[in-house]
Amino acid sequence: MKTDPRQLKETVRALTAALREEAALLAAVTVMHVCGTHEHEIGRHALRQLLPANVRLVAGPGCPVCITPAAAIATAIKLALHPARPIVCAYGDIVKTPIQSGSLFDARGDGADVRVVYDLHEPAELARRHPDRTVVFFSIGFETTAAPVAAMLLGDLPPNFTIYTCHRYVPAAVEALAAGGEDAISGYLLPGHAAVITGQVAYQFLADKYRLPSAVAGFAAADILAGLLSIVRQLRRGEPTVANCYRQVVRPEGNRRAQEVMDRVFTRADAAWRGIGMLPGTGLVLREPFRRYDALSRLGVAEETGVEDVMPGCQCHLIMVGRREPEQCGLFGGLCTPDHPRGPCMVGGEGACRAHYLYPEDPHE
Repeated sequence: MKTDPRQLKETVRALTAALREEAALLAAVTVMHVCGTHEHEIGRHALRQLLPANVRLVAGPGCPVCITPAAAIATAIKLALHPARPIVCAYGDIVKTPIQSGSLFDARGDGADVRVVYDLHEPAELARRHPDRTVVFFSIGFETTAAPVAAMLLGDLPPNFTIYTCHRYVPAAVEALAAGGEDAISGYLLPGHAAVITGQVAYQFLADKYRLPSAVAGFAAADILAGLLSIVRQLRRGEPTVANCYRQVVRPEGNRRAQEVMDRVFTRADAAWRGIGMLPGTGLVLREPFRRYDALSRLGVAEETGVEDVMPGCQCHLIMVGRREPEQCGLFGGLCTPDHPRGPCMVGGEGACRAHYLYPEDPHE
């Protein structure tokens, strides 16, 4: 919703008034979002302060860095320390994400060549510039990242390029949460960016199977409030659906071309989410023709297992499923800060703890 500041203020005021009016007819409502960008925009605009007292908005597992299992990070560290001395590259947040034995950043101190990249094409360019060395791209993320990675793997890549993937599929994770009756969630605010790929139809199970309302929302304050208003109205009317409140970007069927590219390169499998456990059908793993790029096979490295996800004292695993607020963690803001993170939710640019630290005002504390 693009508009001038005066119109935006009026739009937010109108949406807030409508939300209060609709919510007044309901008991307690808990809405879970599954998008780290939503969490940061909610904090930045202090939207929780505008909500009715009976409407609670909690963070779900929408931060890709936060849900990357410790075993995957341990495996990436193992690759980085391989005697062949590969160049391991990844986006900055995952490089800094701690597990109990350290981080990829710490592995530099042991001689590992770990590099932060900012663009999807940098790892392949690194491989072209260093033809005598194996380059490993530690690639994580949801559909919005997996789709362009799949397109890259369909292209012309240098022979020394490899990839270690840890991609996850959001709709299947949301279904796992809904099936588990996660702490009486009343409805779901769905991620606009990921829905660009999947479309709203990927979440139709929420209404059809679980009778839960949901809405795909954009990232402006008015977009988020419009999504919440749609969910509250669905609850009041007893008519759950998957509303699209981001029509200017998201099509009902999503991006078919991106879906086809993903399906060519990846197949779905059960996969671990850090601190949450195995979630059915949420993993995106390389299909056989593309395993020639698999870093583990190329370097003869076995994936690490049995690595503890939860850092001592950390509550990230509970925060990511709405069972705790960041401020309820004893480490928050003291022993755990963005400069010295103890848990993944304080590292990730989309992490709930980082958002609450940066934007501390919250009426639900």
